[in-house]
Amino acid sequence: MMKYFKFEKNDNGIATLIFDTPKSNANVFSSKSMFELEIQIEKLAQDKDMQALFIQSAKKDIFIAGADITEIKTAYDEQSVSTFIKQGQELFNKIENLPFATIAVIDGACLGGGLEMALACRYRIATTDAHTKIGLPEVNLGLIPGFGGTQRLYSLIGYAKAMELILGAKQLKGEKALKLGLVDACVPSGYLDFKKEEYVKGILEDTLDAKIQGNRKGIKWYEYISFIRNIIDSMAKKKVMAKTAGHYPAPLVVLEVMQSTFLKPLQEGLEIEREAEVKLALTPVSKNLIELFLISEELKRDSFSKAKPKDIKYSSVVGTGVMGSGIAWAMNHKDIDVRLKVRSYESAAKSIQNIRKIYDGIIKRRRLTIREVDLKMDKVSFTKEYKGFENMDFLLEAVSENQTLKDEVYSEFEEVLAPDSIIASNTSSISISLLAKTLKYPNRFVGMHFFNPVNRMPLVEIIAGEKTDDKTVATVVNLAKKLGKTPIKIKDSAGFLVNRILLPYLQEAVMMFEEGVDLQNIDKSLLEFGMPMGPFTLIDTVGVDVGANVSVILNNSYGDRIKPSTLMQNMVDKGFLGKKTKKGFYDYSSKELLLNPDIPRENSEVIGMSSEDIVQRAMLIMINEASRCLEENVVDNARYLDMAMVMGTGFPAFRGGVMRYADEIGITKIVDALNELSATYGDRFTPSELLINMKKNNETFYGGA
Repeated sequence: MMKYFKFEKNDNGIATLIFDTPKSNANVFSSKSMFELEIQIEKLAQDKDMQALFIQSAKKDIFIAGADITEIKTAYDEQSVSTFIKQGQELFNKIENLPFATIAVIDGACLGGGLEMALACRYRIATTDAHTKIGLPEVNLGLIPGFGGTQRLYSLIGYAKAMELILGAKQLKGEKALKLGLVDACVPSGYLDFKKEEYVKGILEDTLDAKIQGNRKGIKWYEYISFIRNIIDSMAKKKVMAKTAGHYPAPLVVLEVMQSTFLKPLQEGLEIEREAEVKLALTPVSKNLIELFLISEELKRDSFSKAKPKDIKYSSVVGTGVMGSGIAWAMNHKDIDVRLKVRSYESAAKSIQNIRKIYDGIIKRRRLTIREVDLKMDKVSFTKEYKGFENMDFLLEAVSENQTLKDEVYSEFEEVLAPDSIIASNTSSISISLLAKTLKYPNRFVGMHFFNPVNRMPLVEIIAGEKTDDKTVATVVNLAKKLGKTPIKIKDSAGFLVNRILLPYLQEAVMMFEEGVDLQNIDKSLLEFGMPMGPFTLIDTVGVDVGANVSVILNNSYGDRIKPSTLMQNMVDKGFLGKKTKKGFYDYSSKELLLNPDIPRENSEVIGMSSEDIVQRAMLIMINEASRCLEENVVDNARYLDMAMVMGTGFPAFRGGVMRYADEIGITKIVDALNELSATYGDRFTPSELLINMKKNNETFYGGA
C-alpha cells in the first residue's frame, strides 16, 4: 500500500500518479518517498498497456518543493550524502527511460528536486497561476542541483540560459518558463484538464512529440563552440565573484561541473555532479545556509500570537521620508490602499516620486508593466488634513526619531482614528511602552520596525509594549507576512534587537579609528570577513547623525557599555552627516571615493593593527551584546537572533549568523579573548553572565557540547 502516492489508470492506458505526502502541506523527495516512487516506476515499466503517465500533486500551491534537505543537513559523512544523491539520480533515470510518455503537471512550486524530476519527464505542463514558481535554488543552500539538474537543463534551454538560471537561483513563472522552453505548455489551472485531454489525444495519435520537439529551443548553435562557451564561463565567473567575493563555493562548483560535463554521456556527467554535490554538502557553508533556510521556514509558520489577526485593507503612513515612502510602497505593492498624511504638497510630491522610483526598478526588471504600476499608483493618495482617516484599519508612523514629535503625531491621530484602528511606530530604538504612555488606547499600539531600503530588506521587528494586546500583535505579524517580509517578535527594550547588537560593532570600529587604526583598513578587513559593507560606509549610508542619536538612547539604558561617540557628535556639529550631505567619514562630492580629510579626530597618530585583530574586536563586541539579548529574553532563541542579524544587517549568511559563528569559534575561546580585551580596552568587553556560564557547562548556542 502506497503512503506518498496515489495511482489511477483508465482503460486507454492513461495513468495519473498523484504525490501527496501525508500530514504535510508540501511534497519533498525524502529517502522514503523516493523509495516508494521507485517501486511504482519499476512496476509501471513492466506494464504493457501503459500509454502515458501524468505526474501531479495533491497539495495546494505546491507541486514538489525539492529534496528533503534535512537529510543533507544531518549527514556528516560522504557515504550518507552520496547514497541519498545517487538514489535521486537513479530514480529520475528510470523515469526518463520509461517506454511511454511521461508528463509533469506543474501547478504550484516546482523547485530543486521537483524540477529535476520534471526534467526527466518527456513533457512538462505548467499553469499561469501566481503560485507556480519553477527553478533550481540549490546555490542558496550552498549546493548544486544534484539529481541531474546540471545535466538535463541545458539541453532544453541552452548552455548560457541554464547557467544563468542555476547561478541566479531564479524562480520563473509559468509563462516565462514556456518562453525559455523549460515547459511545453502553460495554461490557467482551470484549463489543465482540457490541456491534458489534448496531450492524451496527441499521444494516442502519435502526433504530440513532433509538435513539441519543433517548439523547443535547445542548445544554441554557437554554444557548441568551445571558444564561445569559454566567454560565457568567464563572464559568469566574473559576476559570481562580484556578488560573493568567493565566500560561497557552490556557484563556482556549478561552473566547474557544467564546463567539464558539457555533451558528455549522461551517466558520466551525473557521477561528476554527484561527487561535487557530496563535497559541498559537507562544508560548513552549506550546513549554515541550510540551517538558515530551516529557520526561515519556521518563522513563516510562527504567528507569535494565538489571536485571530485583523485583515488590513486601508492603511495610512505619516512621515514621508525615505522610510515612510518605502513602507507606503510596500503596502501599495501588495494592493493595500495607502493614504499619506503630509505637511506640504512638496513633501507629498517627493514621496510619490520615491514610490515611483522603486516601481521603475521593477519595471526595468520586467516584473511589472507600466500599465500595472500606473493602476497601483492610482491607489496612493495624500492629504494635509484628516479626510478619510476614520476609515483606516492601520496607521504607521515613520517620523524622525524624536519622542516629542512622535507623541504629537499620536495625539493628533487618536482624535480621528477609530478605537480599533492599529497604530504602529517604525521607531528603531525608542521603547514602545514609553511611547504608549500618553495614548488613550495603548492596547492597539505596537512597534513595527522596517529596515532601509524597505523594498530590499526582508526583516521587520515586531515590538509589543506592556499594554499591546494579542490581536494587535497577530495583525501586524500577518500584515508583515502579507508584505513579503519576515517578522520576528522582539521584547520591548532600547534599540530592540538588531540595532542594539549592531551599534556596539559600529562604535568599536570608530574607536579603533580614534586610536589611530587606518579607516580604510578597518572597512576592508570587515568586508573580507563577509559583511556587505564596511562599518564606516554603513554609518555614512544610514547617517552619522542617526548613529549618534541612537547611541545616546542606548547609553541611557545600558550605560557606558554603549558609550556615545564624541567623534561622531563632533562630525554632526560640523555637518558631516554622511552621504546625504556628501561628507561623512568619506567624501562623496566626486566620483572617486576619498576619505574626508576634515574629520575632527583628536589623535593623528597612525598605528598598525592586523585584519585578524580588527575582526576579533568588532565581532566579539557584537557576540557579547547578542548573548546579553538572549540572557534578557529580547528574542525567543539564538536561531531567531541569527536570522534577524542576517536579514537586518547582512551579517554573512555563509557564517550562519552571529551565534552560530560564536559556536564555530568556541565559547571558551570567546570568553578568554573577551577577558583579555577587557583588561586592555575596558569594561565594555566584560563577558556576559550567559557566556561565562556556557563556558563552565561546555554549552553551545545551537545545542550539544
